[in-house]
Amino acid sequence: MIAVPATKTTQDILQFLGPVSLWLEHIRIIRDSTPNQYMVLMKFRNQKYAVDFFQNFNGKSWNSLESEAVHLLYTSAVELLTSSEGGSLPVVGTTELPTCPVCLERMDESVDSILTILCSHSFHGSCLVKWTDTSCPVCRYIQTPEQDQESLCVQCDARQDLWICLICGHVGCGRYLEGHAYEHYKLTHHTYSMQLGANRVWDYAGDSYVHRLVQSSGDGKIVQVMNESETSADDKNDALQLEYTYILTSQLETQRLYFQEKLDQIESESKKHQDDLKEAFNNQERKLHEVLNRMDRLEKEKKSLEQKNASLSTQVNRSKKDLEEEKQYNLCLRKNQDEWSKKCAKLEETIKRKDTEIQSLEEQVRDVMFSLDAQMKLKEEATEEELRSSSMSVDASAPQRSQRRKSRKK
Repeated sequence: MIAVPATKTTQDILQFLGPVSLWLEHIRIIRDSTPNQYMVLMKFRNQKYAVDFFQNFNGKSWNSLESEAVHLLYTSAVELLTSSEGGSLPVVGTTELPTCPVCLERMDESVDSILTILCSHSFHGSCLVKWTDTSCPVCRYIQTPEQDQESLCVQCDARQDLWICLICGHVGCGRYLEGHAYEHYKLTHHTYSMQLGANRVWDYAGDSYVHRLVQSSGDGKIVQVMNESETSADDKNDALQLEYTYILTSQLETQRLYFQEKLDQIESESKKHQDDLKEAFNNQERKLHEVLNRMDRLEKEKKSLEQKNASLSTQVNRSKKDLEEEKQYNLCLRKNQDEWSKKCAKLEETIKRKDTEIQSLEEQVRDVMFSLDAQMKLKEEATEEELRSSSMSVDASAPQRSQRRKSRKK
């Protein structure tokens, strides 16, 4: 954000950026060479936020009451001091997040937007909005560049190399521009003029700088004083000051070289420490990758084993089910076997009893057949008379045995 008027305070900037405060990561106030203006460097959380902010706010007015527009430009690069120019990076692992002087909380760019003002003090944007003063809460330095009263050449509106007449206050540009201050001297013969910003007085008549001016008591004119004794004393003082300056400069240069050597040593040690940490980090990262690869391999093996386990569990469950069915079958078969065993025992008893009966009947049949055969033989051999006069006797053991068999049958 360029050409920001000096009348805009940090509160005005933060209020203007309020709708996009969540997009911002860091805001920094930067003074440029243009008077009564300054720049605001904004760092967004990603490129999309920066593009949306540029499209929505570029060319828009600051508010409905002012006609001044907001001028936005993309920043292609930010120049930083290198180590050869006196700059150096902080040592990795030794820096901590700074604290906001207002709320005393840590300032993390990834969480809150940070605002850095001209004195290089940083704050939370939300905390600085609540600060009603225009000065820094820490050092009381003005937060934004103050608006300077513009000094212009009366004739050409030039802003640089301006000279003011010590007699009438006329402001004109120097001879390296349009030379309006010298033209004023030729018109008015006002001899002395002072360069704005440098406070050096030029004598147009003597064509040299003037070191001391006094006002004449007679006519009130401003004249230059030239006293030989004072001039020699001033020369001696200047020589002493110059010698002291040389000595001080040499001592300061020696100190600078000493501390620069210390800084270089610290930076080299820091760089070596960083390299060691980087190597250790790379080793740990390599080990981590190996562990992760091993974990992936073990995870795959675990999944394979889980699948095998699930398959085996299914087979075990099926086998258990089959086993239960087989057990049921065995129980049924055992039950049937007992029943059939009992039936077989009964049948065997029945068969034995039948065999006994059959044997008894066979004996009876044999006895009957024997008696029939005997009768037939007797019939053939004996006559009727003999039969009438004879008597037949039967052995008592046979009927008893037959009777005993009948009783068993009963």
